[in-house]
Amino acid sequence: MSLESLKQEIASLPPEGRNQLMGYLIDLRARESDPHWATRTAAALNDKSPSRWIPWEEVETKLDAKDAEEAP
Repeated sequence: MSLESLKQEIASLPPEGRNQLMGYLIDLRARESDPHWATRTAAALNDKSPSRWIPWEEVETKLDAKDAEEAP
């Protein structure tokens, strides 16, 4: 299957399908670029120490700032 065919198929997906595909591709890239990504992510998610947790609002602020940096 050519890249152009894939692009056409992706364009025909509903928004939720494209969101799932984006999530998959981001996960795939992270796993390929960092073989320990899954282990580090699991450790962070399983962290039981509230002193290292951050509020969701802070996460959103950081993600918004990151998005703004990457915007054209």
